[in-house]
Amino acid sequence: MKNILKKLALLCIPVVVWFVFFAAFEPNNYFGLKASATSSQPVARVRAYQQEPGTNLILGDSRLAHFDMARVEQVSGKAWQNLAFGGASLKETLDLADYVLDSGNQVDSLLVEVSFYTLNAGYNTDRFQALEETLNNPLAYCLNLEYNVNALTVAMDTLKGTPDTIESGDWTAADYLADDGTTLPLHRKLYDYPAIITPKCRSWTLNEAQLTRLAELAARCQNEGIALTIVLPPMAENVRTEVCDTFGITEAMQDEVLPELHAIAAETDCTLLDYEWNGSCITDDDTQFFDGFHLDEKYGLPDWTEELFTDIG
Repeated sequence: MKNILKKLALLCIPVVVWFVFFAAFEPNNYFGLKASATSSQPVARVRAYQQEPGTNLILGDSRLAHFDMARVEQVSGKAWQNLAFGGASLKETLDLADYVLDSGNQVDSLLVEVSFYTLNAGYNTDRFQALEETLNNPLAYCLNLEYNVNALTVAMDTLKGTPDTIESGDWTAADYLADDGTTLPLHRKLYDYPAIITPKCRSWTLNEAQLTRLAELAARCQNEGIALTIVLPPMAENVRTEVCDTFGITEAMQDEVLPELHAIAAETDCTLLDYEWNGSCITDDDTQFFDGFHLDEKYGLPDWTEELFTDIG
């Protein structure tokens, strides 16, 4: 019997070593062992909320995911918790809004992002149910291949001393060269971006179901005394001209969607901030945009952070 127990103990050693390694380096702080997560993945953001729920919450996709939160607090005068994550569809954003409002936790303010891109019926990813299952099943999280690869990557970067990367570019002449050697009018990431999003936008139609849900969220916030701000973040001018104008999105937004958003704001007393179509402090796309949607984290996002949270008040 003792020999059997010894063998079992020996078999457990690799499992224990693996778990200690995984818990130390997984970037989502799933177990709450670190001060904060180093990831902005959905599981990291929602897990952080479960562990320490904030009362002023940011919800949206990657365009809202990279704020300097110390700067946000400095400008706004209050602490915000960022629950935005990359690739979030409007459905996922609203699912997360329902989740926090149904949690029983105090919510004072919600900042919810929409845009022509997330209002597209063709962009309707739905990961929230799977996310909830992961959050409720630690074993499934630990055995997930993606999260194990992420932990290994973090460990290797830590050993190498690899610095965290941000979406920012100090562009050189090489960043303005086309494949044929000619000089582009904008840096390459910005110039190429319309082609990246065109497949999703070519057959753009309004996601009426999610727009209705947004109106329902606004009404709920009004009834529950929650300050709701709906924000449309800036986009680069070449996205507007080469994508929105080309595929009829500009006309649809200006004739149908924006009036409806203004009506929702008027009916529910929420705040609507439109930097997508009404302009913003972002006036130098080549410097202030990292690509067609994402502001440069050094040269653009700080400016818009100041504008946005000053406007929210």
